[in-house]
Amino acid sequence: MLKDMDFGFYGKGIDGYVHYSLAMDRIREEEEKRKALMDEFDKDVDEMDEFDSDEEECDANNFDADDLDSDDFGSDDFGSDDF
Repeated sequence: MLKDMDFGFYGKGIDGYVHYSLAMDRIREEEEKRKALMDEFDKDVDEMDEFDSDEEECDANNFDADDLDSDDFGSDDFGSDDF
């Protein structure tokens, strides 16, 4: 019977069953919320991908040494205490 059942962490008997049932309900609700949030995020990412498709793709092998000069990082005197 129910009063003899052990629900581990949640306890024994009717109290354990109630705590277990509430915990499982909360887990299901959180999973549904998380899935809805992730679906919304995926939808937003897909929309952003549509806007980004017109832009030029970044190619890491296409950089020249001249693309990164000292003006991009501030001073090229890294030994000074100007920080």
